[in-house]
Amino acid sequence: MKLIFSFFLLFIINSNLFAQSLEDSTKIDLHVNLIPGETYSYSTSSKQSIIQEILGEKIEINQEFVTDYKYLVESNDGNSIKIKATYERIDLFIDSPEDQIEYSSLQNDSDSRFSMLNSLIGKSFHIFMNANGKVYEVTGFEELTKDLKLGKVAQQFLTDSSVKSSLNMDIYRDDAVVMGESWNKTNVIDIANLRLKSDLIYTLEGTSEDLVWLNVNGKVSGNGTSDDFNMDLNGTQTGTIETDIKSGMISSGDIKMEIEAVIKSLDLEIPLKVISETRITSRKL
Repeated sequence: MKLIFSFFLLFIINSNLFAQSLEDSTKIDLHVNLIPGETYSYSTSSKQSIIQEILGEKIEINQEFVTDYKYLVESNDGNSIKIKATYERIDLFIDSPEDQIEYSSLQNDSDSRFSMLNSLIGKSFHIFMNANGKVYEVTGFEELTKDLKLGKVAQQFLTDSSVKSSLNMDIYRDDAVVMGESWNKTNVIDIANLRLKSDLIYTLEGTSEDLVWLNVNGKVSGNGTSDDFNMDLNGTQTGTIETDIKSGMISSGDIKMEIEAVIKSLDLEIPLKVISETRITSRKL
């Protein structure tokens, strides 16, 4: 059960971000257009419901993870954008048959088992992305967490790979698109002994003077092997995204993912169903 739980934490914040700028009255050029010195609030919130069945018994786990950052754009040379990300809030809620966790960095009397996360508030690391929004490097994050005595739960949320994946915006098309046009983006992520693949279709649904709206629709799949288990998963991902034309930053986004998986361990086959709802917001400060 712990194995299953740890694996699905990797899906938290597995949502895609968008950035746009207006090229002319009929085409939208998708790229990040952040100006050095600008600051943004950036927040992610992900809720999950995990239902697994072991020997005929159904077990449900509900969890939520919220992170607020302050972004400071330090440089942008047209090819590489350097952003200083500072933690402002971390919330963690888990309700499972094994344990109940309710932690918030905003509350002094929060779950003491996760009090070490308080030390991250106000601390910063750097992310580097290209003009298409791909986060290709994260620096300074490992230094923030290397001395923390993290339990297995917190450790799943606070890794270079999880942060890099959650902040990635690599969905942009190189050329401009017209209203109603769709394009495909495929992404493969290797995490430990798991390979996850998303094959998503984005459609330009509308624009206003300041905003762009995109629809997201596609499939996710994956497999993993180790000495203890084999796993296959398949699912769908849908959602809508609203972005700011001028800056290219997301203003609001809602992504829903439904996954069905089977884990084979020894003589057991353990079916799982995961429903995940992720919300991302940002605004210029």
